[in-house]
Amino acid sequence: MPEMADQYSDSEKGNPYAAGLAAFGAGLAAFSWYLLQSTPMTALGIGVAVVGASIAITPTAPVPSKAVRKLLEGSLANIEAVLEDTGAAGRGYYVPGGAVGGSGDGGAEAGPGAVRVFVPIGGGGDAGSGSGALPSRWEAKGLVTSLDGRDYLVLYPPGSFLVSNEGMSGDLESLLGELLVEESGIVESVKVVEDGQSVVVDLKRPRSGAGYGRVRRALGSLEAGTAAVVVAAAKRRVAMVASEEDLSDRKRVVIDLL
Repeated sequence: MPEMADQYSDSEKGNPYAAGLAAFGAGLAAFSWYLLQSTPMTALGIGVAVVGASIAITPTAPVPSKAVRKLLEGSLANIEAVLEDTGAAGRGYYVPGGAVGGSGDGGAEAGPGAVRVFVPIGGGGDAGSGSGALPSRWEAKGLVTSLDGRDYLVLYPPGSFLVSNEGMSGDLESLLGELLVEESGIVESVKVVEDGQSVVVDLKRPRSGAGYGRVRRALGSLEAGTAAVVVAAAKRRVAMVASEEDLSDRKRVVIDLL
């Protein structure tokens, strides 16, 4: 009986990240509807709130990987609408919570918190490609934030709810395998090669196929973007999907650490 009581008490514990995600989505929907008067952004907010609420009410027992994959795909579809509405198309920066900007030896350090992606709005090249400097600080002051004179769309990418900087221990390949293979089931297997300031991830048999056009340009495909989330959180560094290549039954993704 005591064991059964413990199980019930565990299942009744709320997920603070899910509650925060639901609250953020509700706030975004209200802000977008009443102030921005933007239907796509309102839809995104509603979608984020629904995802957060779904996670919050989900039992603590493991969720089937197929269900997690569907949640990730739905989140990416909502992000696509926002990218279209704002015109954001630059290559996004995956920023772990607490990261500071700037470039140089060691790159950006980060404290605990969810990974967000900062997508440049308007013209200009990617800072990570050498055509510009990284912001002095990564600070999000709303859905659209201005950093060092440049505007960025700030989003929670698909997969951000899968990771937390707290507890991201172990080697990178094991972490990617746990989250991309076991939890979400978006690929069959993962192999990782770390090369200085880059991480090369070979993904065998991608199962989603979500993420094309503007989304792929800004965030990468679902598989690449989720891998970038894990890399940013594990390395506590700002990351960018530098390239991805489809090779018959696998995908090769290069993620730069900035």
